[in-house]
Amino acid sequence: MVSLDWNKTKTIFIIVFSILNVFLFSLYLNRYNDASKVQVPSDTPIEERLLLDNIKFPKLESLVQEASYVSGNVHLFSEEELNKLSNQTIEMKNGSELVSIFNKPLPITEENSLEKLVHDNVLKGDSYGLWKIDEENNSAILFQKVNSRLVYYNPNAMLIVHWNDEKEIIQYNQTILDNLEDYNESKNLLPYMQAIKVLYSRGLLKPDSTVKEIKLGYSTLAQVTETQVFAPTWHVLVELSDKTSEEYFVNAVEGRIIEIPKETEQLEVE
Repeated sequence: MVSLDWNKTKTIFIIVFSILNVFLFSLYLNRYNDASKVQVPSDTPIEERLLLDNIKFPKLESLVQEASYVSGNVHLFSEEELNKLSNQTIEMKNGSELVSIFNKPLPITEENSLEKLVHDNVLKGDSYGLWKIDEENNSAILFQKVNSRLVYYNPNAMLIVHWNDEKEIIQYNQTILDNLEDYNESKNLLPYMQAIKVLYSRGLLKPDSTVKEIKLGYSTLAQVTETQVFAPTWHVLVELSDKTSEEYFVNAVEGRIIEIPKETEQLEVE
């Protein structure tokens, strides 16, 4: 009787283990198949990956490798400064923004370019660099410079110039920062190709596009009361296959993509 029960027990164990083995084998196969579908991250150089997507990019031999963070203060215009400006009717807003209308418009010519007229007729006009011309709206945006590089889209470091249909400058809106200087020791910068790689890995560089321009400037990192700190930033201009353009900003120290508000509307003509 005991022998019979033991035979039945052995049979049950054999059946259970057989089922268990089938289950485990099935689980192994499923995991193996799932693992085989996982794509191993490609270690193909970024240049080759761009070429495969027909993304053109400039091959620049040398760009700056080190730069410092920069700090500056919001400038408050004084009556003494305003008295130096001739041929202008001036309104001051909050002490930090000028709205100036030329009593006699200034013609833009080959001899008197937009930049030269700004240099000669605007307070600290040589502190700005041309960023963009809007032919449709007869205006130009200039950004303040530091270390010969532009400060991108900071509303306290911007100049917007307006002209009429006769190409005569009629008005400008101005803000400016004081005491722009290096904030700390120089930092090692990410190579410009690393900035392109960051954009590519996020899917922001589309197939058949062209990286038209890469330049180093500064973007706002922090603002404490009237003092602001700026980080070295790669600006990447991309032309799409339909000839439209997109622009991106990448922190040149940390490699983060930066969303910069295009805060120019507050300086526009009201």
